[in-house]
Amino acid sequence: MEEQEENKKVTLLDQLSIAVSSPKNYKQLVKLKTGRLVWFVVIISFLLAFIEFGIDAIFWVGKVGGLRNLITNKIPAFTYHDNKLDMEHDMQLEIGNATLYINTENASVNLDSMETDGVYIAIGSENIVMGMVSDGKGYDYMETPLKYMFLPDGFNNSKLAALTPVFYMYMVIMFIAVMVASAGRQLLLALIFSIAGNRLARILNTGLSYGKVFTICVYAQTLAVFIMSVNTALGYLLSSFVVWIIALVVSMVFMNKAIGSYVSGDIPPGDVF
Repeated sequence: MEEQEENKKVTLLDQLSIAVSSPKNYKQLVKLKTGRLVWFVVIISFLLAFIEFGIDAIFWVGKVGGLRNLITNKIPAFTYHDNKLDMEHDMQLEIGNATLYINTENASVNLDSMETDGVYIAIGSENIVMGMVSDGKGYDYMETPLKYMFLPDGFNNSKLAALTPVFYMYMVIMFIAVMVASAGRQLLLALIFSIAGNRLARILNTGLSYGKVFTICVYAQTLAVFIMSVNTALGYLLSSFVVWIIALVVSMVFMNKAIGSYVSGDIPPGDVF
């Protein structure tokens, strides 16, 4: 009863603080009910999605003055008629790590004509081209005719502006998708690490069950996944490979320290690793 009262005193903030800074105190976290672990993963996933997607989305929408303002006041007047798009003049818009470029002078946009490197969504009068430009050379990943977008004849700025709520809903769906992906990443990494962690726990004679080892591994991933998300938000300040190695080492160190804190008896002879 006394232990249950102690567990109730461990707040979500306490869970986060211990998870990223004190693996030797994971014992407190392992004692918590499964529901507390589930909520922890949900909240962490929300924070990771906010770092990777939410911050950029909010700043971008604010920068353009809202989607309706962007469509009605900043996007040049356009009309879609007879499966062809016609726009007053070309336009370029940065969206996250990609560039939206529209030029209806030709049926398709030639990415070789782009002046800067990067990922492009290029729209011509009849086709949408997705690809990237590297060292001045364009590489098309996909080309789709505009008619496959099933736009109604006479589609223009005002009709696009009427779809603003749909675009905001899409952003919410994207945020949830990033949340799910973040949760899946953390749980998958925990599952992989728990295989080695369970063996280590047995070698060290800790008496830990696989379930508790898995819980330890979930918490041990917390700092690592934050490092990866921050690097993503900063536009891959460090290469993905370097960050992956750093995250791997951090997770391994946290897991080993947490499991090692349970050692109380004699360790069987042999190489621990």
